[in-house]
Formats: sequence, structure tokens, C-alpha cells
Amino acid sequence: MATITKQQAVDRLTQAVKVAPHDDLVEIHNELFPGKPTTEDEAKKDPSALVKKIVAHIDLGLEVEEILDLRYVILPKHRRVWFDEEEGLFHYDEKLERVSQTE
Repeated sequence: MATITKQQAVDRLTQAVKVAPHDDLVEIHNELFPGKPTTEDEAKKDPSALVKKIVAHIDLGLEVEEILDLRYVILPKHRRVWFDEEEGLFHYDEKLERVSQTE
């Protein structure tokens, strides 16, 4: 079983947002801001503004639940990701990580 810290998860998320294609930016944005969804057309018009908004939100601090909701961005090949409050770590199956690195 592999683990990452909350800060490592946040760092991975931040880096992924900075290079995400328009459709992924929209999905990430709408997960973080469900009350103010955006569209792919809006993302295409000004992707840097969308990235800036998402990164600013991340920088303010994310709840564990928000990180888990975005686990597909941080650990795209892993469906089973969970947070251990006692350890303060996110856990995932290391075996899947090795497979994804060889693809």
C-alpha cells in the first residue's frame, strides 16, 4: 500500500491543473465550484483565468473531501483512494501505480 501526504496530493493537483486540457479544467472547476459551473467554451476563451481561479482556491486550502473528490486528477489510475485521519495520509494500492508507470 502506498501513501501520500495531504501536501503531496495538493502539489500534484496544482501541477495537474496547470497542464490540464480544457475539458479537464471544466471538470475540475465544476467539482470545486458546483454552484457556479463553467463550460468548455468559456474555458477555451480564457484557460489561464480558469487555471488561476482553481489554483487560488487550492492555495486557500482544500478539505480532505475535496481532495478525494479530485482523486482522479491526483492518482488517475487509482479508483480506491482513501484518507486515514489518524496517520494524516492518503492511501492507494501501490501495485496499480507500478502498472500505470509502465504503460
